[in-house]
Amino acid sequence: MTLRIDYRNLIRQLLPNHKRQPVRLWWLRGLITPLAGRFAEFEAWRDLTRMLVNVTGQVKVLEGYLRTKYGEPFSIQIVTFDNGMPPVALREEGDTLRLVVGLRGEEQCASLPLRGEIRDHFGDADFVVYIPEGIDAEAVRADIERFKQALVTYRIIQR
Repeated sequence: MTLRIDYRNLIRQLLPNHKRQPVRLWWLRGLITPLAGRFAEFEAWRDLTRMLVNVTGQVKVLEGYLRTKYGEPFSIQIVTFDNGMPPVALREEGDTLRLVVGLRGEEQCASLPLRGEIRDHFGDADFVVYIPEGIDAEAVRADIERFKQALVTYRIIQR
């Protein structure tokens, strides 16, 4: 829950009706103005702390953290390795997980990647982070190292 305090209205409501002269309100609001700035700084610190506490090594959470921190809402992307092969189900699991390879249309078969075809793009990395040119790659690397899981490898590609 984020509290939003209207300090001008707070001063007005805390004073009794007979003491709400314009000069007194102006003077009290002047005393409260530095408090409003401090509270805004506190809100920014609290939002950052909440975000850091909730950041994990999960792809979407880490991607959201990097996008928020560097102010790039769409251009930072994390792509995880997926070999593109269809999942193999057991007979006991029923028809819901059964592999269905058939035609996509009249003339087109479903495409399956060749062995190692997708791994060539990733190399030895488990995930790839795409960042725009203006962002410092070492700062992004430090942030990823802070939150990634052990034994997980990655690459950073600037584009």
